[in-house]
Amino acid sequence: MPDVSGQASAPAQTSREPKSAEDILERIFTPTPKASPAEQAERALRRPKQLIYCALSNRHFFWRQHITKFVLDEGHVPIVPFMLFDYYLLHTVPKETVREACNNLIVRSDQMWVFGHLSLGVKVQIGIAKRLKKPVRFYDVTDMPYRVVNVPEAMLSEE
Repeated sequence: MPDVSGQASAPAQTSREPKSAEDILERIFTPTPKASPAEQAERALRRPKQLIYCALSNRHFFWRQHITKFVLDEGHVPIVPFMLFDYYLLHTVPKETVREACNNLIVRSDQMWVFGHLSLGVKVQIGIAKRLKKPVRFYDVTDMPYRVVNVPEAMLSEE
């Protein structure tokens, strides 16, 4: 409303007054500054996330991106061999080289999560994780991509 001088005065906002719709919309649509690389590094150093080795058989390799998303959504950092090495780098690298790389990743991971059927290779990876006393979780991927279900090890079938 105009004051005596004819100028419109802005209403005083106190902490007790409810915010206007315009204030809320302004806050929603104001871009939030992204963390700088230094801030991102500091956050990672102060609150590192768990590294999760994702074991899955060749039979389920096509779910690799959904599994990666699932682990990220759970707040962890996924290590998915099929995302790193595809299918033995399209068979351009000896299988033994890729297996050794995977075993090194298991050693460096904090946990192992197993997705789907238990192939011979997955069983060996589980054995490595268990001997290293790493926590191992098992997931049924029957309803993938809609849901992933945490199950006891005995519920997963062997290939």
